[in-house]
Amino acid sequence: MTSAQNHQQLLNGNKFLFFILACFLLSLSACSGTKKATKPKVIKPSTSKNDKSVQRGGGRMDTIQWTEVDRTKEYNSTIEDLDLEKKDRYKISLLFPFEISTSDQGDVMDQKSKLGKMTNYYAGVRMALNQLENEGINLDVDVLDAESGNFDRKLQQCRDADVIIGPRSKEHLSVTANFGRNNNIPVISPWRSSTKITSDNNFFVQLKTSLRNHFTKIVEHAKSEYSDDQIVLLGRQRTKTDFSYMKYMQQVAAAINNDGNNNPLQEFYLDVDSLSTGEFAFDSTFIEGKTTVFLLPNHSFSADEDFVYNAARKMNGEKGLENVVLYGMPILLESDKIKYDLHRGLNMRICRSSYVDRNNIQIKEFRQKYFDVYSGFPSDEAMEGYDMMIFIGRSMFNYGKKFQYFLDTYESSLLQTKFDIKKVFKEDTDDNFKNVQYFQNDHLYILTFENNKFEARQ
Repeated sequence: MTSAQNHQQLLNGNKFLFFILACFLLSLSACSGTKKATKPKVIKPSTSKNDKSVQRGGGRMDTIQWTEVDRTKEYNSTIEDLDLEKKDRYKISLLFPFEISTSDQGDVMDQKSKLGKMTNYYAGVRMALNQLENEGINLDVDVLDAESGNFDRKLQQCRDADVIIGPRSKEHLSVTANFGRNNNIPVISPWRSSTKITSDNNFFVQLKTSLRNHFTKIVEHAKSEYSDDQIVLLGRQRTKTDFSYMKYMQQVAAAINNDGNNNPLQEFYLDVDSLSTGEFAFDSTFIEGKTTVFLLPNHSFSADEDFVYNAARKMNGEKGLENVVLYGMPILLESDKIKYDLHRGLNMRICRSSYVDRNNIQIKEFRQKYFDVYSGFPSDEAMEGYDMMIFIGRSMFNYGKKFQYFLDTYESSLLQTKFDIKKVFKEDTDDNFKNVQYFQNDHLYILTFENNKFEARQ
């Protein structure tokens, strides 16, 4: 573990040594404790005989015991009744997926490696901490490598935090979300979104927009510009996940139409073998004289990248002179296999939560400041880390320890995204604190390829 207060200066001299030093400090698992300007309030578990407790960990020393707390009475009210518990300083615990123990230390310099991406993310966080200090926002930050060593022991060190950010592992995140709920500590998930992480948890905030929200945004945007008979859902033959994606997108389209037709859009299932060996894969799918609009929901680099690339390549080759628009997920922009010619040839429209406008004055100023500190230009991960920390820091300063209840009313000017936080409720329940399942970011852009570049549309 390493600790950082946002009034500390970054390293001088060879600035990239900062990266190496930060990761080296994180590998010192024997390090414990942090110097604090103030002692945060620790909410102790109840000792009632009616409490239900859960234990985790491999030994007595590493066991965490937590208590279920009934907060129905506290939050069965209005937002105006909340005790904000504002403080002069806040303590933040960062459970970051550096994976020091299993990574090549040389990867810290490689922005495409897992360690390099997280190091750049952390560099963006450090930039944000400096900015927040300039705004009079005082934070004490503990940084822990969530993917190395005993996780339960590290989670114990977060017990007196005012907010926990991370981790990325689904299993660890679920444990952390429940830990936060049981100890009245907001838990922020910057990298993962799922409906199965936790439930009945008004202390859990997902900054990553859900997969279903991406699908909904794609269908809504396509239907707003094209008729149903032009839109084709695209997937693989004999693939359950693709079938489930199409089923959900049909439900979205049917809900928009509200005319009793449960399958208003066309569906086309590709034979994967035909993408590499067949002369034709799309048959007569293209609409003569009209724009054919394909919606491609596949998104996973590990499971879908080859299919997405081959489908786009084959589509571009077979369409001839017909006009085609391809809607899809961030993989269409982020894959190294998919180049400019496919973006242009298929008039791609990509659903994504972030967009960097290189001509924006804020971006130019940030890039210069980042270069001055690190002797290099920021990656997307660095900007994500900066935006996340700015958003959380300002939110805590404005609204106190229960800031999560106000995120749906707070707007912040950020570098590469906006946060549109919504309360996710149980089905068929009233807008009531006790029915909040968690908080979810809903913001998405549709990036359209125009004038030989991608531009953001709401």
